[in-house]
Amino acid sequence: MIYAKIVDGVIKDYPYDLLKLRRDNSNTSFPPNAMDQESIRLSYGLVPVGEVTKPDEATNKVVEASPALVNGAWTQKWETTSWSAEELAAKSVSRRLNEYGPPEAQLEFITENGLEAWQAKVAEIKTRYPKV
Repeated sequence: MIYAKIVDGVIKDYPYDLLKLRRDNSNTSFPPNAMDQESIRLSYGLVPVGEVTKPDEATNKVVEASPALVNGAWTQKWETTSWSAEELAAKSVSRRLNEYGPPEAQLEFITENGLEAWQAKVAEIKTRYPKV
């Protein structure tokens, strides 16, 4: 569960956890399960934030925004923006490199399967992640 600290109906700190609670109240002793206790959360202005599945980043850049109050409950929010051409190109190159694997793995693949098999695999990867 994730939490936020609310002051006068506005989010003061998010995400908020036991470490922050202890840091902000250094003269107070809290049990290890303090965040699970509603009475403690209410005393310190802490509210649970409903988690929302992060949108797919295949076509958009996704950044977590401040939670919003929806139907009386604080809910996690995500903002999406389009990838720039430069970001898409860098993402494509990064994905290719990840698929190729380290040089040692590439050499092992060639040794076990032959150069033509490696070239076919490279072509498949390039098709999947074309240059932008």
